[in-house]
Amino acid sequence: TACRNGATISAPTYGQLSILRERWPHVPRVALTATADVPTRQEIADKLLRDGRAFVSSFDRPNIRYRVVEKRDGRAQLLQFIRGEHAGDCGVVYCLSRNTVEEVATMLAAQGIAALPYHAGLSAEMRAHHLRRFLDEDGIVMVATIAFGMGIDKPDVRFVAHLDMPRSIEGYFQETGRAGRDGLPAQAWLAYGLQDVVQQRRLIELSEADATYKRLSTAKLDAMLALAEAADCRRVRLLAYFDETSTPCGNCDNCLSPPELIDATESAQKLLSTIYRCQQASGTRFAATHIIDVLRGKRGDKVERYGHHAVSTFGIGADLDEQDWRSLL
Repeated sequence: TACRNGATISAPTYGQLSILRERWPHVPRVALTATADVPTRQEIADKLLRDGRAFVSSFDRPNIRYRVVEKRDGRAQLLQFIRGEHAGDCGVVYCLSRNTVEEVATMLAAQGIAALPYHAGLSAEMRAHHLRRFLDEDGIVMVATIAFGMGIDKPDVRFVAHLDMPRSIEGYFQETGRAGRDGLPAQAWLAYGLQDVVQQRRLIELSEADATYKRLSTAKLDAMLALAEAADCRRVRLLAYFDETSTPCGNCDNCLSPPELIDATESAQKLLSTIYRCQQASGTRFAATHIIDVLRGKRGDKVERYGHHAVSTFGIGADLDEQDWRSLL
């Protein structure tokens, strides 16, 4: 039996499983995966099986409502979401780092929510204790890294929240799939912002993985970004990633409250023009915050030091606030 989650199967642990096919070619084998896309399934079959037959069931979880919110103050938004829609419910909150897990669990507990942290930095005894409480008690909210969840089958998890954007759709689908296993309504809530993408790209770039893995990880992150920014049915997008066709579900945020679309062509032209002029003037690239300051006409120390208050696009985007420009970026 082989499992796989997001990373390439040619990584040492899974890649070496091909020896099973070579040494015992006549022994029956089955490869099982819950969240693999089409290329991954083919890779698994090529590495581990010989003329294997594929059986694929639907990925759809119709009782889960998918929802993405623009992250402004993520922790305050999470608290409002839990208090307003899931008071007293069992849930899971996923965070990218151990420190964030600890801080968010402490914040929620201080607000009267029965929240527990879970990450690999805790002792085995503490993790086991928190897991036992989560499984046995009602209304526990587990705040965790992705170290939590494998093999967890608690039927009445009413929500799964992501305070940071997942690295891939496979990871997102697997983690949100821990909600609503009793078939009753559940929510998958994600707070998404530009900084999430910047942070994830930086982690990929700084990793010691080879170029192929980095390329694959970037493609998976781009797919997750497209899902988060989608203006159409999220379930259709999600299922299409796994090569499953569907129709608008009527049970995601975009179906229930279709977003208002605007023509951002002129704003995009202003943005690209400002990026070009700042780079031409100084011979280097600048972070999003700096470009937005130039667009909005803010004469900060850095803007004046590089003379960017003198570029022709300085202040040309003062009609939009910083968050609007970050959304466009």
